[in-house]
Amino acid sequence: MKETVLSHCERNFVNKAISFDTRLDGRQFLEARPVKIYFGSNWGSCFVTLGRTKAFAQVSCDIQAPLGSRPNEGTLHIYVNLSSFVTLQSETSKQSENVALINRQIEKCIKDSKCVDLESLCIVAEKKVWDIRVDINIINHDGNLIDCASIAAITALSHFHRPDVTCDGEEVTIHSFSERDPLPLTIYHYPVCVSFIVFENGYTVIDPTYLEERVGVAQLTMGINSYREVCCLHFDYLTETTLAVDVIPSVSDFAAYYASQLTNLIKDVVQRDIKSRYGKLKIEGGPTFKDCITEDKVTALKAEKIIIQLSAWHTGIMPKRPVLDESMDEDEESDDVKMDLDSEAVIVKTGEGSADLFEDKSKMIGMGGFNTWHSSDSDDDDDPGIKDVEIVQVTKTRKRVLDDIELSGDSEEEMTATISTKDLE
Repeated sequence: MKETVLSHCERNFVNKAISFDTRLDGRQFLEARPVKIYFGSNWGSCFVTLGRTKAFAQVSCDIQAPLGSRPNEGTLHIYVNLSSFVTLQSETSKQSENVALINRQIEKCIKDSKCVDLESLCIVAEKKVWDIRVDINIINHDGNLIDCASIAAITALSHFHRPDVTCDGEEVTIHSFSERDPLPLTIYHYPVCVSFIVFENGYTVIDPTYLEERVGVAQLTMGINSYREVCCLHFDYLTETTLAVDVIPSVSDFAAYYASQLTNLIKDVVQRDIKSRYGKLKIEGGPTFKDCITEDKVTALKAEKIIIQLSAWHTGIMPKRPVLDESMDEDEESDDVKMDLDSEAVIVKTGEGSADLFEDKSKMIGMGGFNTWHSSDSDDDDDPGIKDVEIVQVTKTRKRVLDDIELSGDSEEEMTATISTKDLE
């Protein structure tokens, strides 16, 4: 399937918005999307969302023979895979190139930086070592796949626990989790990837979306740990440009600061989940897979709200509106709901800086809708259905009676009279 062509109008619109210091999702230039991490029931299983970009990582282990060049070290392999839903966005050949690029960047960031102690994975020198495998599946693509995949990989590695083994000569015994507690991997530092996009007007933004990646002229990816050490660096010139000369020194400080924030987040959520599994944490543990699934649709992942800026309401003079929340007073001035009675569109504020637009009020499934069943003759104030409805104007019809019509004069109507017998004589 061919990739959807980006029109000149879309490209010019994004560049024009960037020139006015505005991103389409309402973020600042150096403001990244929120990162959410969920853990599965197995060790080393995590689900990471970076905005609407979603990745799933699973770590597994096996005993194999070591490499001939490093007989006393274990092995680490990282594999990235795109789901069938993601491959529909562009051609297969281009997707394979993107997968190879993402795989190389994550290997440079994690494997080549020696963040995992491979010597601790040795069981018998030159004979048996642990082989660690990290499988990363990209579930949804909304830009910045490298950052999301790197966060998922390092989080899964820090959360993974391998089985304990005992060696008696050449015989190796693998103990189950019920016999002995599993052992975590030794991680020296936590490198993560931080990506930037450079536009043709020279502006640089962090954590680009899919549309911003297609409009940008260059992409910078830096692998940084919490010690402000650069583990990898990649500059991809999407088009011929010379604007990316001064990008690295201008964003390196913020990239190091953002990497330290991600590292602290990963450590906190991993430690919280580990303590909850061992019962050392009395409160509930970290978020699990069930927290990212909607309650009404089990097969669908929870969709993030689109952040829009509602700076002004251009709907003219508005009458008092129906109240969706029973705890809110009708006379309270609030911007949660603003509705034009002559329009079918309703804007409902769902959170801080986010809102939903419902084109048809009758299709507001789950929101309760607006109460249209009420009686104007009832004066019972205890009825909860009447509290949600306010009568703006009552129009009474007046019955016109034609009582002043004169039927005398030159009327052509026939007159009827009764004549008695005396009158005929």
